Amino acid sequence: MSKTKSIEIRCEHCREWFPSPLFFLNSKSFDTAKLFANTARCRRCRKMTGCDKDNFRARFADGSFLGVDT
Repeated sequence: MSKTKSIEIRCEHCREWFPSPLFFLNSKSFDTAKLFANTARCRRCRKMTGCDKDNFRARFADGSFLGVDT
């Protein structure tokens, strides 16, 4: 299990990535998390967007990556 370095959400409206208000300590907790019915406000367009595994990406201290890469 590697320590989390960053977690970002891609806005469903403007498609910009922004830092997630939700945080996970390591890759195992991110992989098993139930991302369901969470929302966050986009820092660019200011609209609320869903937070789920389809628009999340996380980078870890060991260089590993989980989530969407585009």
